[in-house]
Order: sequence, then structure tokens, then C-alpha cells
Amino acid sequence: MSSSVSRLSKIIRRLESVDISALCDADKSAGCNSVQVMTNNMKPRTKNIVEGHQKMIGVARTVQLSNSEDFLAVLRGLHEAEKREVLCVNTMNSSKAVAGGLFLTEAERKGLRGIIIDGAVRDVRSISESGIQCYSTSVNPYSGSIVHLGEMQVPIICGGAKVSPGDIVIGDCDGVIVANIETLENIIDSAENIILKEKEIIDAMKEGQSLHSLTNYNEHVTALQNGEESALQFKV
Repeated sequence: MSSSVSRLSKIIRRLESVDISALCDADKSAGCNSVQVMTNNMKPRTKNIVEGHQKMIGVARTVQLSNSEDFLAVLRGLHEAEKREVLCVNTMNSSKAVAGGLFLTEAERKGLRGIIIDGAVRDVRSISESGIQCYSTSVNPYSGSIVHLGEMQVPIICGGAKVSPGDIVIGDCDGVIVANIETLENIIDSAENIILKEKEIIDAMKEGQSLHSLTNYNEHVTALQNGEESALQFKV
């Protein structure tokens, strides 16, 4: 196994047990602002993601449509995609569906980790039952044309986030984030510590302690009221 593949496998293994909210908190605490969150009404269409049972983690394979409402580029990307990748598609604001149940079935057959469509999908019932993850910004039963080639493996904007080939894409029931491997390696320790800290806090709350008593809330508010600098911190 090459060192780059080993490096990627190691970080993905660690990411499996870390919520994307913890990664965002770790990035914010480090002052990096390097983790991008996909917005623009990006919603999970797969039942097990909605129920919080699975997470999507994979390497981005990007697809840029050259003509809105034409899904040949998505078909190309699906053909070229490799195992453990996440297909990320900029549809140029397509209102017509550019992916559906057949595409998700093929993606699952090939071992992809997910498909993210900044635009519309269809066949929601079959997508929801898929073994891999699917996010999209809308749903439309009417599909587009199939004549424009588009571009593969170029930087794109997907869900308002810049995605480059090789970035790591992570999705759970809170949404989707994108970051390069260096960023994730820099914040993963902190994110894991946040998960452990939150577990301690939840355990303490279950024992009857209040959330506020587990923080420096009173001191923090008093300092701010006095015009002093302060940061909210946990005591546990």
C-alpha cells in the first residue's frame, strides 16, 4: 500500500467516529475556517442518513455540467468514478432531474460512497432505499437531456462550497462538509477530544447536573457585561 493511500485510509477510519459538527467546532477553535459546509438547501435523500444510522465519507470526484438540465456529464462521471469516491455535481441550477434510482444502483454496484447533486434528482423512493448516500437540493420527476459532455475532475461549486478533486467529503444527518486531507489531519485530534468531552457532559447532565453548572457561564456573562474579553468553556 502506498503512503498516500495509507494516509487516506487512516484519516477516513478516524473520521468514521466523529460527527461533522465536532469537526466544524474543531476547525472554528483552531481559527482555520478551512472546513466548508454545503448549504443551498442541500438535503439527504437516503433513509439511513435521515435516521442517522450511517455516515458518508469519501474522496470527491467532481462533475461540472456544461449545459443545465442535461445529465450526460453525470453519466460520464458515474462511469469514470472509482470505489470509495463521492460524486459531486454542479448542475448549473438545473431544475430537471439529473440522477435517479438507476444511477444510485450503479453507484452502489461500483462501491461509491455517495452522490451529491446541486440540483434535482428523482425516484426518491428507490433512492431512499439505496445502500449508499444521496444528497440533493431538489426533486423533480422530469429528467433532462443527454447530449452535453460537461467536464470531469475540475474544481466546482457544489452546495455553495468549493470542491476540488481529491477533497474529502463527509455527510451525516446534519449535512455535508468538504475539506482537504491536510485540514482534517490538523483538526481530527481536537474533534475527537470534543466528542469525548461532550460525552462526559451528557453523562454529568444525566446524573442531575445542569448544563450551565458544567461551564463558566456565570463568569463568562459577567465578564462580557463588564466589557472584558471572555470565552465560554466547559469545566469537565
